[in-house]
Amino acid sequence: MGLSVATTVVVWAAAAVAWTLQCLHFDRGGPKLGWDLVTCWRAERVFAHGGQPYSLAATGDRLFLYPPSALLVLRPLAALSLRELQVLGLLATAGLMWAAVMISAAVLGRRWWGLTAAVVVLALRWAQPMLAELSLENVTVICTFGLVVFYLLATKGHWVPAGFVIGLTLSVKPLLLVVLLVFVLARKWAALAVALAVPAVLNAAAFAVVKDPSEVFSKLPSLLNRSGSGVLLNSAWVDVLRTLGVPDYLTILVRLATVALVLLAAWWSWQQLDDLAVRIITTSSVLLIGTYLAGTLSENHFMLTLVPLAMTAVVPAAPMRWLSGWIGVLWLMGLTPPGSVLGLSAPANLSAGRAFGMTLVVLTVVAALGYRRLPQRNAASGSPSGDNTSGPSGDNAPRQETARADALERVLAP
Repeated sequence: MGLSVATTVVVWAAAAVAWTLQCLHFDRGGPKLGWDLVTCWRAERVFAHGGQPYSLAATGDRLFLYPPSALLVLRPLAALSLRELQVLGLLATAGLMWAAVMISAAVLGRRWWGLTAAVVVLALRWAQPMLAELSLENVTVICTFGLVVFYLLATKGHWVPAGFVIGLTLSVKPLLLVVLLVFVLARKWAALAVALAVPAVLNAAAFAVVKDPSEVFSKLPSLLNRSGSGVLLNSAWVDVLRTLGVPDYLTILVRLATVALVLLAAWWSWQQLDDLAVRIITTSSVLLIGTYLAGTLSENHFMLTLVPLAMTAVVPAAPMRWLSGWIGVLWLMGLTPPGSVLGLSAPANLSAGRAFGMTLVVLTVVAALGYRRLPQRNAASGSPSGDNTSGPSGDNAPRQETARADALERVLAP
């Protein structure tokens, strides 16, 4: 126990030093720090003075692309100076991500201050999505934090507050829209109503006070069909395959196949996973991956919402205990094969790596849960393979799984 506690303290200390140095590095980076948050700040200041926040002429050379409700939720930003915004945004981004990891650990039955959380926080310091989020100060970190709070509340049976939290994130950025399907699977209709009502009410209020809020619809083409350098930064299949020269009709087939695979993975996750936390996290995450891959937009910082899925590997029988799942996580976090393999530039290679990584994660979930179904089918059909001690339903399998779980517990949990 003493060694475990000492290791935990050392890892937390290393994480604190590494993140502090990285934040100081970004802080010295000049005016581009907080590029995305500064866009919100400009729109909020225009809104505060009665202007048109969706006007390019009013906000400068950066488009404000969030729903009108975001102008109400993020209204306090207008009171900050540019320097205050950049520094506080950097601290808030780091703090919210640390909190998201620690809450995820608690949801999975680990100590929020333990070794599991410490290792993940330290590793995120070098993850490409986290570096991008720290530099841009995008509101994705707010959505990630909200998603983790949703996991915490839902696993404790507090579905209506969980719906309220998801509704708030949708009011800022509709990144987690597909998570509403989890409320449907759980048949939590009151919570679903709350999740829908929050952004509906806030947007209705915003349309009443924001000047020309309908202008938001003129910004949608830039989200539905990226152009220029935006194509290389997009890890949705629509642009990854375009960069690789794949014909459009094949791209459509790949996107449809992705949707089918994701729906299967989500359904099996909800039906087969016994651990409630793993069930909710895995189902939500594969649904999110479906929107990231088959949709029109998937940026690197979106991958932060998949960190809790990677952390489920500490739970016995979770699909992410498979090696292929971790390879997928490493790819989507930026540890991709060299760009020379596909003949791509660095940004395009990272985008392609994220797409392939997410696909590998979904395939892992399907394979792991499909593998679990084999003993059930053999037992139902009376197949003699159910007595094979080397197979998935043999007597050795539970003991091996328990041994692996115990070994992982000794390594990751103080």
